[in-house]
Amino acid sequence: MTEPEAIDSAATLALAAAASAGVTVDEVHEVDELDELNRVIDAVWHREGDAVAMEMLRALAHSGNCILAARSGTEMVGATVSFRGVHEGRPTLHSHITGIVPGSQLRGVGLALKLRQRAWALANGIESVTWTFDPLVARNAHFNLTKLGAEAGEYLADFYGPLRDDANGDVATDRLLAVWRLASPRVARALSRRIPVPPIEVLLREGAPVVLDIGADGHPHITGLAAWTETTPARPERALARIPDDILAVRSHDRGQADAWQGALREVMTTLFAQGLCPVGAIPPGWYVFGPPGSEWPA
Repeated sequence: MTEPEAIDSAATLALAAAASAGVTVDEVHEVDELDELNRVIDAVWHREGDAVAMEMLRALAHSGNCILAARSGTEMVGATVSFRGVHEGRPTLHSHITGIVPGSQLRGVGLALKLRQRAWALANGIESVTWTFDPLVARNAHFNLTKLGAEAGEYLADFYGPLRDDANGDVATDRLLAVWRLASPRVARALSRRIPVPPIEVLLREGAPVVLDIGADGHPHITGLAAWTETTPARPERALARIPDDILAVRSHDRGQADAWQGALREVMTTLFAQGLCPVGAIPPGWYVFGPPGSEWPA
């Protein structure tokens, strides 16, 4: 059970993040609010029809789940839909979809929504939030793993099947499962910016092996992955993998290259996960750092 002081602290942190972003973040329940929320999500994802069916949104809101909207004045500029679930045999809140409208991104609205979501979960006796994200979107990896302190729990190949929206096109929807252990020391350090994130040059200088890099032609280059096969008696406990800093731009102009990146990252991540390593952080402009689950920087 989360201590009352931790619940109050989470609420205070969420309010401060919202103020810093220039928004208010509140739960939404009514049909007109939920319709507006769907329009916000659609402005980001551009899917055919409602992003989430209206009757489903209404049912989720009415049955005690967490649906949040961020407003700048009277305008809704961000939203997130999450529902109660189970992870590792314990109650969790699963964050299904989040969107920040163009023009309001990169100003802290996403952080404000996540911190309000965290506060809601802790106040409702839930100590973890899970969600999935595209592992090829470098800025999301950095936000989720490094800034929020979430853990990468599992690699999920083509998890949703084809979505056919602006962000995904018709590519396979490979995802990483983020597990945000809300009251953990790792999360506390991340949210207070007390995780010392080493520059990538330091890790390279210390000899961390690079298993995936960007080739001269922009295509992926896998190297040294055999070091993590089951027949190798001693494997390094750290690895680095580099991805494009803007995979959405790659997908828009070179589908073949984008497909090559998805295949390469799937091979690298599934191999390392199978050998007991997972992404423990992400460093701009597109580096994953792998280490044993639960390890801190440097992995």
